[in-house]
Amino acid sequence: MNKKISAAAAIILAAAAFTACGSASKSRNGSSDTTAAQTQADTSAQADTDAQENTEPQPSTVRKRDIISDNELYDYEIYQGGAILTKYKGSEAVVNVPSEMGGAPVTNIGFYCFEAKYSLQTVVLPDTLTTISEFAFSDCTSLTSVNIPEGVTEIQRGAFAACSALTSVTLPANVAKVYEEAFTGCASLTSLTVTNPSLKYENWGLEDLEGLTVYAPAGSEAETWASAMGKFSPLQ
Repeated sequence: MNKKISAAAAIILAAAAFTACGSASKSRNGSSDTTAAQTQADTSAQADTDAQENTEPQPSTVRKRDIISDNELYDYEIYQGGAILTKYKGSEAVVNVPSEMGGAPVTNIGFYCFEAKYSLQTVVLPDTLTTISEFAFSDCTSLTSVNIPEGVTEIQRGAFAACSALTSVTLPANVAKVYEEAFTGCASLTSLTVTNPSLKYENWGLEDLEGLTVYAPAGSEAETWASAMGKFSPLQ
């Protein structure tokens, strides 16, 4: 009788062991499958990220300068065939900005180029110019006269901010964009001529200039915004 019980017990234990092994094997296989699936997903995600990064322009292709150089009066850079003046190092009262630097036409008065040149009274800009950059002439408190050449299309933020002696400015027809604060603090500015009929006003800082008159074509955008300020006079 004891032998029969022992034999039955052995059969039961063997069956239990077989079931446990099967469960463990299944668990191991399930874990392996999950890990493999996660690895494949991570690899795919990394591939997508790499592909996206490879399509984004790199800094060297976005803004590659051909030459970085300087001379006695100006630091400048050559970029896409044009010279950007980055710093004026002189102290003259009258400055005729050159039309060429390093064999390239001067197209841009760069960021802060003439900033706080307190002795500067008159500046003559070249016909090659297309852009006057941010704060290019800011705090030139003695500046009374500046020309904006016909080729200029953009006057950036704060370009003439705090030029408190500046009395008159003409924006030619090609100027398509003037950014905020361009004339903030130009307390002596009494005449601003806007010849582009489509030029919109974007917080240039004219509101606080009590003696200013804006001359512009009748029916132009400038008539609308300058009239709202009480500063409009039709351009003859």
